[in-house]
Amino acid sequence: MKLLIASDLVKYHGGDLKILSGASLAVEAREKIGLVGRNGAGKTTLLNILSGNLEPDSGQVELVGGAKVAMTSQSLYVGSERSVEEEMISAFKDLIRREKELESLEAELSANSSPVLLERYGRLQAEFERDGGYEYRAQAASALSSLSFNPADWKRPVGSLSGGEQSRIALARLLLSEPDLVLLDEPTNHLDLRAIEWLENFIKNTKSAILVVSHDRYFLDTVAGSILQLEDGKLTYYPSNYTKYAAEKKARDEQLTRKVKANLERRGQLERFIEKNRAKASKARQAKSKQKLLDRMEKIEGPKNGKKNMKLDLNETRRAGRVVMEMENVLYGYEDAEGALLTDLELVIERGERVALLGPNGAGKSTIIRLAAGELTPNRGIIRLGHNVTVAYQDQQLARLHGDKTILEETMEATGLDAPEARDRLGAFLFSDDVFKKVYSLSGGEKNRLSLLEIVVSGANLLLLDEPTNNLDIPAREALEDALLKYQGTLLFVSHDRYFLHKLATRIVELEKGKLRNYLGGYDYYRSSRRLDAQEGGSRNRTRRRVRPGLDKRQNVVAARLIAVEGEIDATERRISRLEKELATSALYADGERSRKVVTEHRQLKKVLEGLYEDWSKLIEDAEDVGL
Repeated sequence: MKLLIASDLVKYHGGDLKILSGASLAVEAREKIGLVGRNGAGKTTLLNILSGNLEPDSGQVELVGGAKVAMTSQSLYVGSERSVEEEMISAFKDLIRREKELESLEAELSANSSPVLLERYGRLQAEFERDGGYEYRAQAASALSSLSFNPADWKRPVGSLSGGEQSRIALARLLLSEPDLVLLDEPTNHLDLRAIEWLENFIKNTKSAILVVSHDRYFLDTVAGSILQLEDGKLTYYPSNYTKYAAEKKARDEQLTRKVKANLERRGQLERFIEKNRAKASKARQAKSKQKLLDRMEKIEGPKNGKKNMKLDLNETRRAGRVVMEMENVLYGYEDAEGALLTDLELVIERGERVALLGPNGAGKSTIIRLAAGELTPNRGIIRLGHNVTVAYQDQQLARLHGDKTILEETMEATGLDAPEARDRLGAFLFSDDVFKKVYSLSGGEKNRLSLLEIVVSGANLLLLDEPTNNLDIPAREALEDALLKYQGTLLFVSHDRYFLHKLATRIVELEKGKLRNYLGGYDYYRSSRRLDAQEGGSRNRTRRRVRPGLDKRQNVVAARLIAVEGEIDATERRISRLEKELATSALYADGERSRKVVTEHRQLKKVLEGLYEDWSKLIEDAEDVGL
């Protein structure tokens, strides 16, 4: 059943510039659609038109059967005194009304238990239970916990929360209210990994239809059954998730490019024949015929995605020492906070590693990046940079940019480039005619690109990046990924973009309750380890709890192999950790022979560990196949 039909939508953006030029779509009940397109393509404009917040210049939007459409408000909760818990529970208005009606009936029944009242009470109670009346408070509490709100925060006024916290509350409340169609604009912003997973599960199971704008490819693959691409003001429908859409779009574009080439070659042949023979009496008739054919011939245009993309080339200017950075026994806490935010941090990062720092919102990930960058000083402990290390730091808020300067002035001051060189660099980052705009007037994505430009030019061999994909569209994210994969330096970064993590991270460091835990493998290894720990109650028990009575022969073989491999992994990880602490001490390098032995053993053990991880991953798949 159709909920919404939009036809021939046109919207101008000042003058003759069309954001939408005849866009049409239909949304079915419970359908889950991902809306994709470059930054500035008009995705948010389209959502605002569909929600009724904006009127199209032409075209129409029809809500079939009075369908309810909802979209999160931009104003959020400024000045609101309602508590977090009250705001979340208010999503269940109808259930709250029926709950009060039941309470009123109970009071009446205590004085007058007539058959009519009993029958009405029984009917209302059955409907209330059927519609989840006894579960809605638990559902609201579960949502708050999944969105990283501690019970101590539930009584706080929503108006006192940060912008990111208010966005999370507004998103959860909107989803819990289950309108017929929910319009979501970048809902994974401000969410940590746990909250994103909650959102994915909620969207997959909700009765509401969903139209979601997102640049998170992993998220789109998980929740979207179809993709709408907005390009040059028009919508193209793909009945698939994002990965299949991207493959199909690439195939379509390649086919169209071949057609364009063939079309141009044929037109060229005709034009040459006409030009050569139109003046010849013997060929004039043929030339005239060819001209008519050329006039009737359709001129095929190439793919519309030929717009320039950001060009990044990250070159390490000089080679750093083997140990790039070390944190030893680091403790940090803000002056106005109770207790330390970070305690006993131990971290060693070697040259060439790409280390992802994960953890819940508020755990202190950005604080660790700022400590590493030298913006903060630890209350206790040591942070050392290795030999020849130069650092470039991109903060999540992009606060290092100067809003009152023009783009060109900001670039010249930050990089030391002269005006012509700076303009060349800005052109590669998609800033061409707008270099005299003030930095404060830029969008989030434009500010991110400007910040990345400054990092590229820095020539640093240690990059500290805090949410580097924020506000970047998918082509820009892909350009950044490709550049970082080719980068020969070292990377420590915070990200909630799982596609980005999967592609880049060679090691995961998780921050939880002020302490760090190392996962000496990529994002897939981290996920498998966490899943295994959750199933078996913690990593310390994982080798023993595999063996249990009642296993068949195949299960026993796989279980025995897992025990052996996991034991080797644990022993190797412990040995590597001890070597890394030794590598980080200056005393080691006073003994040339000993330092060579330690470096050689460390390198060999890292290779051994990579092989063990591969064996372990295959055995995990085998364990699932045999029912372990």
